[in-house]
Amino acid sequence: MNDVILSLNTGLNPRQFFKLNTDDARNFYITIREIQDGRIVPTDKTDRINDEALKLCNNRSNLEKGDVLFSGTGTIGETAVIEHKPENWNIKEGVYTIKPKKTLIDSYFLRYLLMSSTIKDSYMKKVAGGTVQSIPMKELRALQIPLPSLKEQQKLVSIIQKFDSLCTDISSGLPAEIDARQKQYEYYRDQLLTFKEKQS
Repeated sequence: MNDVILSLNTGLNPRQFFKLNTDDARNFYITIREIQDGRIVPTDKTDRINDEALKLCNNRSNLEKGDVLFSGTGTIGETAVIEHKPENWNIKEGVYTIKPKKTLIDSYFLRYLLMSSTIKDSYMKKVAGGTVQSIPMKELRALQIPLPSLKEQQKLVSIIQKFDSLCTDISSGLPAEIDARQKQYEYYRDQLLTFKEKQS
């Protein structure tokens, strides 16, 4: 993966650099809890940081539109693509920001790869730690991933997003039907993201 990304960074630990939920804290401090179904969803329970802390966090993470967020600690493997440049939020130290080389890899393709069972199985073997486990950034950088052409990546993303929408839109109906569609979506997502290795 290191060949197709510009950088892999993380947020800041508040214990070392700033305090959470001060009187002047207006910005969101995003953790794994706020990464839901590929989106950043702050709630009234989300911790807050002030403008000075936000600046410190951004100096480390340098969040931009198109970056892929990846939870590298605790619940490992939750992902989201940043759709708009963040103005009022940043990430904690357990959330990694992956900056793709956009001429080589599509942000959404990378996100779906990191969600696929084959790739997830691969990086979960590298997890370290005791009570709180994490995937070292060095191991994530060394992850072997398939890389079809950018055009093919975008085609696959379009297909997967259609399945994604179908699963999301089926909010009414029998729970069994919803569960079946979710399994079908996961199956086809994994099939689309399984590539044969090139023979050298």
